Amino acid sequence: MASSRSSFDSLVEWLLLQIAEDEMKARTAGGQAWRWRVVDEPAQRDALVRADGTICADSWGAGETGFRGAEAKMFIERFNPERILADCEAKRRMLARLQNLARAWWTTSRSADEARSIIREMAVAYAHRPGYRDEWRPDLAVRSLQAVAQ
Repeated sequence: MASSRSSFDSLVEWLLLQIAEDEMKARTAGGQAWRWRVVDEPAQRDALVRADGTICADSWGAGETGFRGAEAKMFIERFNPERILADCEAKRRMLARLQNLARAWWTTSRSADEARSIIREMAVAYAHRPGYRDEWRPDLAVRSLQAVAQ
């Protein structure tokens, strides 16, 4: 049991580092909402503009990101720094609540297992990043719990 707790603690620590990395990138990108508007210089075009007037990308593919086209426009607008910062804060709060649920003396073992499972699901979004362990995959965790239960 101690090794699964250690693995769980490692998962939580790793997940918090991934959230911090997302937050740092959003702050580096300006930390504020980006909005699409028409700009006139050097020629009229749609541009993704920070609150301070900096052009991040435009319909020509100019700017810091080099994105162009309607799909990129929608993606950037959806994942602007302001939203990412809010998402990071929400993930930290959820993670803290799930950790408390997994460790609380009054929590049933089934509820604690479910809290750990939800944390594993949260980590899947970052599975492509260095440090992710296969043992954290939700499907592997469920199979190991089923094997122990039998």
